Amino acid sequence: MTATRGDTQRREQVLAAALTVFATFGYRKTSMDAVARAADISRPGLYFLFSGKEELFRETMRQELDRALADVRTALAVPGADLGARLVAALDANLGRYVGTHLNEGVDDLLEHGTAQLHHMYDDYRDAFLDTLATAITDSGWTPAGDVTPRQIAEVLQAAGEGWKHRVADRPEFVTKLRMAVGVALRPLS
Repeated sequence: MTATRGDTQRREQVLAAALTVFATFGYRKTSMDAVARAADISRPGLYFLFSGKEELFRETMRQELDRALADVRTALAVPGADLGARLVAALDANLGRYVGTHLNEGVDDLLEHGTAQLHHMYDDYRDAFLDTLATAITDSGWTPAGDVTPRQIAEVLQAAGEGWKHRVADRPEFVTKLRMAVGVALRPLS
């Protein structure tokens, strides 16, 4: 991992601008000049913070994935909330972040097709997300019916959310779909 250079607040500003630029234009078409303009920083200032586009992209995606996973963990730790509500909140925190915004498709494309630059980061993150959901299911004391495992439930919920986030008009509709999926997944088999 590259050592952090420069002012933390400035890095945060650049990473936020970079996410928007990368999501809008894609990795290949994004230039360091475009990110510098969006972040209101000079090109040399940008290179002071990040050695090049690949490092900037990796750090942008790492920050976004770390934030999402932290939000997932927060949603699953809400005291007094039932398992279903916590799972809906966690799925929304991870998958619904950009539903209904112009960034939705762009961020997904970056994460799913930026594998050369991200290496295994996205796959590792997805595994951590699924493990976190499965652990919450296990720790809740809820027992799945039949041979179904908590990890399988997590995988099905994640797949349902991934599909719906591209077909709904807005985030409230997305959350409604998540509630339905969680309700079905947690319903005992008869």
